[in-house]
Amino acid sequence: MNALDSVTTSAATRIAGSAPDKHYRAVIFDWDGTLLDSTYHIVEALLGACRDLDLREPSREEAGWVIGLSLQAALYRLVPDLGADRVDAFVERYRVHFMALQHEMRLFEGQAGLLHDLSAGGVVLGVATGKSRRGLDASIEQLGLRDLFRATRTADEARGKPDPDMLLQLLAELDLVPDTVLMVGDTTHDVLMAQAAGVDSLAVGYGAHAPSLLESARPTALVGTVPDMQAWIRARTG
Repeated sequence: MNALDSVTTSAATRIAGSAPDKHYRAVIFDWDGTLLDSTYHIVEALLGACRDLDLREPSREEAGWVIGLSLQAALYRLVPDLGADRVDAFVERYRVHFMALQHEMRLFEGQAGLLHDLSAGGVVLGVATGKSRRGLDASIEQLGLRDLFRATRTADEARGKPDPDMLLQLLAELDLVPDTVLMVGDTTHDVLMAQAAGVDSLAVGYGAHAPSLLESARPTALVGTVPDMQAWIRARTG
């Protein structure tokens, strides 16, 4: 067991121990870094755009922290010296780099099977993501997952994470009460959004935010690996 697994296993046991038998009717997933193995590619695209525009290049940790936010919100944090007149240029360069890498992106191993099994078992599935509608639809279509999700929300259809608006819209559309829903994500933005909406959260430590940072947001549970995430959800749905 590596250090990451040790930290996250300990956190999951401590945080989730109060309600081990709870079952969820619905699971709402973050997309990038949670289902899709894309954290590296997003960071590379952000850094590439900075280089193209001769901006201060942030660290990979700084770039990873903003994943999950809308691109506009991410820019305010990542490149505060970017003038309003250059935002469109940054977005254009980011998209060029991202699209060049998009063909390399795949779901984490076993995630497609998890989604199919949950859907077949009657679990309501949704997505709440900082991606654009265009980007999410293209990714879902490319991966052949269009029929699995009952509803999805993106950053251009709701206030960005950690505001609960995106999640509250999904609850209303799907006629769900918060106590029956689990939010799964790889950033503190996902955890804080879930808390604000009154929804339990499963934080995954294999994505953009480090386990120690995720634990500081106090998720309902924290796991370190993709198989652990899948096992935790399977045990609490259906």
